[in-house]
Amino acid sequence: MRKKRDSFMAEERYHIDELTGLHSLTGILEHLQGHGEFAACLNTVIIYINVMNFKSFNQRYGFSGGNDFIKGIAMEILGVFPNELVARASGDHFIILSNSLMQNEISERLDKLREIAHKYEKGLVMRIKAGVYLARGDEEDPVVMIDRAKAACDDIIRVYDRDTNFYSDELENRNRLRQYVLDNFETAFNNRYFKVYYQKEVRTLTRNVCGYEALARWMDPEFGIISPGLFIEVLEDVRLVHKLDTYIIEQVCADLRKDIEQGHNVEPVSVNLSRLDFELCDILGEVDKCREKYDIPKYLLNIEITESAVASGADFLGDQIKSFRNAGYEVWMDDFGAGYSSFNNLKSYDFDVVKIDMNFLREFQTNKKSRVILANIVDMAKELGIHTIAEGVETEEQYEFLKRIGCEKLQGFLFGKPEPLNDSGEKATNVGEHCESMEIRNYYDKIGEINLLGNTPLRPKTMEVFNNLPIAILEVDENEMNMLYMNNAYVTFLNTIGIANMEEVNKRLKNVELPDVKGLKDITQKAESSLTSRAEADYIAGGSVVNSKVRFISRQGNKASFALVSRNVTLYSDGHLADSVQAAMAHIFNQYFRVDIFDDEGTVENIFLKGEQIAISDRVKSAEKAVKTYAELYIKKSEIERFISFYDMSTVRDRIKKAGTDYLVDHFHSSSLENAGRMQMYMIMPFYYNNKWKYISCSRYADEMVGTN
Repeated sequence: MRKKRDSFMAEERYHIDELTGLHSLTGILEHLQGHGEFAACLNTVIIYINVMNFKSFNQRYGFSGGNDFIKGIAMEILGVFPNELVARASGDHFIILSNSLMQNEISERLDKLREIAHKYEKGLVMRIKAGVYLARGDEEDPVVMIDRAKAACDDIIRVYDRDTNFYSDELENRNRLRQYVLDNFETAFNNRYFKVYYQKEVRTLTRNVCGYEALARWMDPEFGIISPGLFIEVLEDVRLVHKLDTYIIEQVCADLRKDIEQGHNVEPVSVNLSRLDFELCDILGEVDKCREKYDIPKYLLNIEITESAVASGADFLGDQIKSFRNAGYEVWMDDFGAGYSSFNNLKSYDFDVVKIDMNFLREFQTNKKSRVILANIVDMAKELGIHTIAEGVETEEQYEFLKRIGCEKLQGFLFGKPEPLNDSGEKATNVGEHCESMEIRNYYDKIGEINLLGNTPLRPKTMEVFNNLPIAILEVDENEMNMLYMNNAYVTFLNTIGIANMEEVNKRLKNVELPDVKGLKDITQKAESSLTSRAEADYIAGGSVVNSKVRFISRQGNKASFALVSRNVTLYSDGHLADSVQAAMAHIFNQYFRVDIFDDEGTVENIFLKGEQIAISDRVKSAEKAVKTYAELYIKKSEIERFISFYDMSTVRDRIKKAGTDYLVDHFHSSSLENAGRMQMYMIMPFYYNNKWKYISCSRYADEMVGTN
């Protein structure tokens, strides 16, 4: 008995993976095919795990780092599946064997494993894909269970948003069909079972047909239509896809030649190329050869390359794309935003058009974020000088939205499904349609370059980031205000009111006496207390009427932040508003019989005068002398001393501060011959202009302020 146990332990040690201490593939097969606890039965569950991106991890951190990662993941698998048999199949592949796990429990544990595994990533995205097979009882050999779990895992390797896959009848049928594709491709190719279907593209502005996409279909006498999603993947796996793509290109050129000769409408056709086309043949040479054989102009063929091909790390594709463009072909990025490094691809490669992936429109109704993303893709593409087309358009609402954001071309079932040529050799979708002439194509392409979402639609594209809306971030800390940020447009706005830069405006904001500073503070308080967190007001700054819109952002203790959008109404308003402001100012002035401007330098200037008084500042520039002269001429003798004291400009701001107002007011009797004894109101209002304090003095008769019946 002891010899038997020792023999079993020795055999177990033989089947242990040295790096992780887990079972090896041979070991787990022994258990599955044996008679012990984990022998195959109707309750058997096989989970096949593949850690994605492990190759990149090894390249960055070396084999030692890779080994540490594998050992860490192995330990976590044992922790999450403590009662199961775990094996390392090879490299970054693991197998879990169980006779007790339920389906919902499997998904929960795998999710837990993925969450724990993040701590080993070291900045790389290491996704854990898992295929699951639940025993059916029809397996002739238990090894088939592992094969099927692996097949379920392999089925989602390229699926971005799916990490767990259960083996199903559908997958089994698909695998059977995959094998059929492998066995019958040459026959299908020789018997011309592959057909070209055309799906039209429409110009958003006109809804006229402006092109087609050529799509391959396998019309099989046994299975009917075989999905391109299946046979293209298989042909890529066996490195035969270039034969299909060159065949489709030749068929497209032949169809275009027939259209030209028969006088049908002719629109550009986009053809899809696989990444492998660039590796397996001289694809540019093949395209040129087909095109020249049928005498097709280059502008009638557009080259589509999927984003996944560009994102696969094949650096040589950049030169290949450049070669196509230099040869006169348009190159389009297909499936933009399908889950790969979209923005990096736009930086690294030159494309004429991006085709926005249909998945954004699939969530158009249920996820409002998709609309924001779509708008930003179009905005970004236009700023980069790249044209846009969206695929998957199925509703009028989607069409109207894409039109509103400026997407130039559209494709989808709303405009027609992919169809073959009709019996007369013409594209069925083209019959009776309004089609865009080639002469007007460039005209609409130029219109398409205008960014309807940008703030500078008339500005030529210079690859500079620019916003002409004056935006600033203001922070209020108790009573102190400070600008944290302002864009170039806001600095330009400040320049119009005599402020040079952010440093100068922050210095100005510390002066709480300034009317415009007080006005800005009032708006922030209104914004924070508002139900909408927004407020708007006009105030005078630098001699101009300024309009500021303020939004409350956040508060932390004494600090509160606000977003500002300001504009100089006087300088940049439309003509009607400017005229209204000027008329209003004239009306305000007309309420007074004189208006004078004093400054801290001791001078005075009369800017408005009506009635019998004289503009004393024409004769005397000194404010002190002018006030004294004016008092002797127009103020009752017993009130002259008080009047001169009232117009002591050196004390005005202190008196205003003490009074808690924005201005000073006093009343004096007139001594002029015409209005002797008549009560007059005098008002002094300080303001800050060109880095100097100035004071506006307004005078009117007190009895004119009383309404009459």
